[in-house]
Amino acid sequence: MRAGTIRAGATRLSDQLRIGPWSLLSPEAVIQQKYNSLGGAGFAEIDRKDTGKAWYLKNGSCICYNDAMHNAFEIHGEIYRKWIALGGLAWGIPCTDETGTPDGVGRYNHFNNNTASIYWTPNTGAQAIWGAIRGKWAAMGWERSVLGYPVTDETGTPDGVGRYNHFANAGSIYWTPNTGANVVYGDIRKKWESLGWEQSYLGYPTTDETEFADGGRANLFENGGIYWWPDTGAIDLRDVVVHYTGLHCFGETDWDQGPGGADEPYVIVSVATPQIADTKRSQVYGDVDAGDTRPDLMEVYRGKPYGINIGTVLMENDFGDPNKYKDEVQKVVMGVHTAGTLALGLIPVAGPIIAAIAGPALETLMPSIGGAISDLFDWGDDRIGSATVTISAKQMVLLAARTNNTTFSGIGFKVETPLISGDGASYKAYFGFVPA
Repeated sequence: MRAGTIRAGATRLSDQLRIGPWSLLSPEAVIQQKYNSLGGAGFAEIDRKDTGKAWYLKNGSCICYNDAMHNAFEIHGEIYRKWIALGGLAWGIPCTDETGTPDGVGRYNHFNNNTASIYWTPNTGAQAIWGAIRGKWAAMGWERSVLGYPVTDETGTPDGVGRYNHFANAGSIYWTPNTGANVVYGDIRKKWESLGWEQSYLGYPTTDETEFADGGRANLFENGGIYWWPDTGAIDLRDVVVHYTGLHCFGETDWDQGPGGADEPYVIVSVATPQIADTKRSQVYGDVDAGDTRPDLMEVYRGKPYGINIGTVLMENDFGDPNKYKDEVQKVVMGVHTAGTLALGLIPVAGPIIAAIAGPALETLMPSIGGAISDLFDWGDDRIGSATVTISAKQMVLLAARTNNTTFSGIGFKVETPLISGDGASYKAYFGFVPA
């Protein structure tokens, strides 16, 4: 939506917007009728006339002719002075008289077929708002919204790309051709401001502030997001990257114990979020005995912190093809994820609110993946065991942004599986969470 347009349904109409009662009169006669209705010379003496367009009065007001409505409207006071400073008729043709706001505090005139306005209060002065920014403000409830009254005119950003209005209640609406108009306010806005507004690494907001998982709030930006909870405050973050960082053997399989025996394990890692599901496989680790560690670094997820299930299947390689087992797990994971997202109604949902919707049922998006390795497929490898770890959206943000790595036996990690045991063996797999 261009900054000079307004969405349907976001208007504030009044009886003044009707076609005028003087539709058979000339523009000058319509202005004259309006002047007379205000009290004529008793209201104000005429200073000068722009014939057929406007009469400028000595009391600092103006009566303007609206050709589209064949009606005339009056502007005065600070709203009139703001209108003159913006360019007068070249900026906008009024389509209402000055009118009081429903809360009894402010005054306004609408202009240009109800796509622009000037609002005034004793505390804010007169401020101009128009186009898509005005449309967003109107959709939120005008001055009775969480934003309150505008405290700036619509203004260009320093980078020359965007436009914005600031509002009385520590809020702003920012617009660019690519992002449209989006609302940011409160602690999230303060965090964005502290980073440098749109010139920060985050760029412009791409969503309004919205509900987020675990009782939080969030705005997405071009290059990341800001996430807020009452007990954490606002946290800025790019996407989150999850790595599988290695494996530790607490005890090897029964048949490989003793001199000369060793495991050859590998892990199949599946991830399921409200948006995606995927499965990857580690290398096969040779000659693993009890107490051995195998550090690794395999990216298993990169994306928004909307909550994640990490399923780990631990396999012992004998004579089979590890990729066949990975493919079997992937089929099951994808099937359950597709059914789960449909059941939760997530398919058409976009933006941070998807985490709030999915949060309570996040675990349902991941099957019991140990059962995905069917005993009917005798491909030669043995399944030692499996485990699933569910990390909430809030935990993902905190792990990536505010949690230091823990190190165990040379493996750096932030999340570990429970002990995965079977056939006498016991292992743990480890995972890291970092900002993108």
